[in-house]
Amino acid sequence: MRVLVIGGCGDVGRLILPALAERHRVRVFDLAEPTPAMAEDFCQGSVTDPDAVAAAMHGQDAVVFLAMGPKADWGTPRWAAANFDVSVTGLHLTLNAAGAAGVKRFVHTSSASVFTDYKLQDHTRDPAPDADDTYGLSKRLGEQVCAAASRQFDMSVTSLRLVGPMSDDDWQTDISEHRDVVTAGSDVARAYLAALDLHHSGFRALIISGDTDRAVIDWSGSRTALGWSPQARRDGSGTS
Repeated sequence: MRVLVIGGCGDVGRLILPALAERHRVRVFDLAEPTPAMAEDFCQGSVTDPDAVAAAMHGQDAVVFLAMGPKADWGTPRWAAANFDVSVTGLHLTLNAAGAAGVKRFVHTSSASVFTDYKLQDHTRDPAPDADDTYGLSKRLGEQVCAAASRQFDMSVTSLRLVGPMSDDDWQTDISEHRDVVTAGSDVARAYLAALDLHHSGFRALIISGDTDRAVIDWSGSRTALGWSPQARRDGSGTS
């Protein structure tokens, strides 16, 4: 497929672009220019510029939305405004452009942060997001924007609720309190590939976690919907 990756030069983009480019024809849309190794087809622009988004959307079969607000000045009013501009307004404009262009597959980058405490949720029951902090709320509202667009444009939209995506090297050495649930980059990339292959009716939100044994986070819904499960292993017995 011809896949437009919105915000492909960020942290998650660096994890997944090589895998996407092996299987699909990738076009990157971002404010920052990617290295040639990441993408040969690049359009520079902002998700808050509807004309630029529409131009980049031309001729595409699917969209992967990775854009997120700035990390600088985290927690300040200026940061909050910029975060909502990207994760809600920019997402809305991108979905409208996709609908107008006849795109029928859309993969949205969400986060387990849509929950106040994602470790306490039963993810097999499709729990309702309840976050009210700025970042979690922006992702929560973004999912609602996706659900509305899926109905309006008869579009297949999948939100991937990522848990701590990081490079495989960082994942191998992670010693944080979330070590058991964070996700290796290779598994993140496999989730996006599976979501692009998935064609379903309407909107779905799926948890993506590296909790191999499902001891804390039960990701079995993603296995059912995507055929996905985390494959990276820290003991060297699996792929990483």
